[in-house]
Amino acid sequence: MTFLLALALWLFRMTGFLTEPMLTSDEIHAVAGEPSRAVWTLAPDRALRVVTWNIERGVKFEAVQSVLEELDADVVLLQEVDRFCTRSDDRDVARELALQLRMNYVMAGEFQEVGEGRRNLPCVSGQAILSRLPIGDATTVRFEDQASLKWRLNPVQPRRGGRIALRARIAGALFYSVHLESGGDEDRRANQVGDILANVPSSDEPVVIGGDFNNIGDISSAMFKGLGAAGFKNAMSGDSIERTVARRPIDWIFTKRITATSVVVRAADASDHDPVIARTVLQRRF
Repeated sequence: MTFLLALALWLFRMTGFLTEPMLTSDEIHAVAGEPSRAVWTLAPDRALRVVTWNIERGVKFEAVQSVLEELDADVVLLQEVDRFCTRSDDRDVARELALQLRMNYVMAGEFQEVGEGRRNLPCVSGQAILSRLPIGDATTVRFEDQASLKWRLNPVQPRRGGRIALRARIAGALFYSVHLESGGDEDRRANQVGDILANVPSSDEPVVIGGDFNNIGDISSAMFKGLGAAGFKNAMSGDSIERTVARRPIDWIFTKRITATSVVVRAADASDHDPVIARTVLQRRF
């Protein structure tokens, strides 16, 4: 019976390859948003508060919004953000969150989720960055090492596209919202971290890398060695390292040329991940 149900689900999702528009890679990974619509006046000496959070596609939209309102962050790095997907009520999740929170936003897809769209409206899920300050130079970093067949042929979740990081400049710093490959392949994730580090310019600007790293262990995972070698510091260190999903810490904030401390905030009613907030990250540079 379980096999028959799985087969029926696979056939239902696979019909999306025939009925939904098939986006190109450029279309899936294209950056969209309203990067400078909102205008906030923040005290010049205010240290920005940054949150990173995998919101599980935004299917519990009102709960996600409520948590973000309570966290009161200036910059929000989001992963697993849906746009026009049946499972999340066809919302443009990043845009609607930005409107409700009165923030600017940019969003880029990593996958087209086949079987979750409509005949004239494909479903895309990816990363987003929200900010109270203007967002500039938003672009995607496409990882070279991908698990493409794993997702294209997945019976429960067929996808097209690939993992990315979303990069943008805010208040004189460079921010990356990161979602690395899931599963057991630490070498692949290490390669994806390497792609991010190769994208970081050799300048003196501050850099924040936050997101869902899907690591197997804790901060001792070998995939993190490249970050340390490149001068990045873990904002959640020592005894403060806590789980963010199930029993593992897989959501992190790393900074370079910035002093930061971060904590995990419990949000089980909103997502299968808990958000990480860096309470003091950056003295703004204009």
